[in-house]
Order: sequence, then structure tokens, then C-alpha cells
Amino acid sequence: MRRFLLAAAVAAVFGVMAAPLSAQPFDGKWWKNPSVAADLNLTQDQAEEIEKIFVKSRPKLIDLKADLEKKQLDLQVAMDDHGADRAAVEKKIEAVETARSALQKTRALMLLDMKQVLKPAQWDKLVQKQQERRQQMMDRRQRMREEAAPPPRPHR
Repeated sequence: MRRFLLAAAVAAVFGVMAAPLSAQPFDGKWWKNPSVAADLNLTQDQAEEIEKIFVKSRPKLIDLKADLEKKQLDLQVAMDDHGADRAAVEKKIEAVETARSALQKTRALMLLDMKQVLKPAQWDKLVQKQQERRQQMMDRRQRMREEAAPPPRPHR
């Protein structure tokens, strides 16, 4: 259960929090966003420590992401081949899942290191902000779908 909760937190904060903030000039670095930093009462020392963790992890994350993308491409090519050998495709699927797992593990460990820099209340606030952002994004998407939907046809 703990693994699930940590994985959910990782997905929630790193995956989802980084994406919306990346549209801002902080490149997904929530700790450099003045609004987020102020809301969390993040100290300069904390921000610097989190940045060090990110910088240390980034090369490995880049390599692992590239490896995953290559393996996904190999799998797609194999899946597109009508005469593909099932066992060979199965190995490619395993390779994709292993690469995905390695990437997620590295992300999770990076986030754990970042979490340990924060006070519990700061972490809770960060998770809360992420949940609020997620809800805002879902609301925005829903409004866009409603606006894009064709008007209802009148009944005759």
C-alpha cells in the first residue's frame, strides 16, 4: 500500500504538477515559481537543494526517457509487421515495460529526495496545490469540450 501511495504522489506531483507549470517560464521547476515558492514558504536554501537534486537527476532521466522512446519505437515497428514473431514482440513489450519502470523509479527517487527537503506542511501544501491545478485543468478541458460540441438539434 505504501508503494502505491508513493507512486500516486509521484505521479500527482512530479508528473502532473510539472506539466502545467512547464507552460510558464519555469520549465516545470515548481520550486522556481515565485507563486508556488511563496505559497509553500520555501526558503532559498530549500529551493537551491531541490535544484541540486533536479540537476543531479536530470541526465539520468534524459537517458532513461530516450531509452524508453527507442524501445517504444522498436515495439511499434514490430507491431506494425504483419508477420511479426509473437515471442520477439513479447520481448519488446518486456523491454518497454522495463524501461518505463526504470524511468518511473528514478523519477520517484528524485521526488522522494525533494520531499525530504520540505517540511511535512510544505509537502502537504504542494500536493494540495497540485490537486487544485489538476481540477482546474479538468474543468478547463470540460468547458472547452462543451464549447466545441455542436449545438443540440431541435426535436420535431
